[in-house]
Amino acid sequence: MTGNLDGLRPRPLENGPLGYYWFLTFDHASELYSRTKECQQAIDPAYFKTTPPDGLHLTLDRISRPYTCTFEQRASIAEAAQHACRNLRPFSLSVDRLTNIHGAIGFVISPAAPVMKLRDTLRAATLSVLPQATLKESASDPHVTIAYPVFEDLEEVAAATAATAGNGILGFDVMTTEVALISLELRDNSYVWDVIQRIELGRRR
Repeated sequence: MTGNLDGLRPRPLENGPLGYYWFLTFDHASELYSRTKECQQAIDPAYFKTTPPDGLHLTLDRISRPYTCTFEQRASIAEAAQHACRNLRPFSLSVDRLTNIHGAIGFVISPAAPVMKLRDTLRAATLSVLPQATLKESASDPHVTIAYPVFEDLEEVAAATAATAGNGILGFDVMTTEVALISLELRDNSYVWDVIQRIELGRRR
């Protein structure tokens, strides 16, 4: 898709730390990587910045904004999460249709129930250590973004692109075995992170 970009407003993004989050990172999901790459070939880089394979993720929750959570608190949150997740079993998720997500392009993930259960478990662990945690409610279904908009107000373009890029892509599954506590940053319209600790589901000490 090409067109006149003169009337579009760039997204007002500032590089820098965004805070600490709980993520699913899909580190060994080879089919997700290959299907993402296939879809991204139909996405116009003039409008969207595609997500590299090691940048694919599902945001579960925010723990805190930058500089509002100490090293000791993060370690305690990870320990509380490890204890809380010992009774959760790994689960399979279906990577469904490609769609517009507030101007971005991403896969819808289903079912939502185990994702929400994991989110709630992690949230309770976080709040047990950090009652003032700046949690962030999502208005979207669970999803994995494969391309972020370069400009504002690209919902219609994103919807049309998703319909084209996702044509013929059938649902497939990924296995969720762990969750990651990460430090998130924005760099050049892309999200990058460092893993602080990975928490295995169902692990008993």
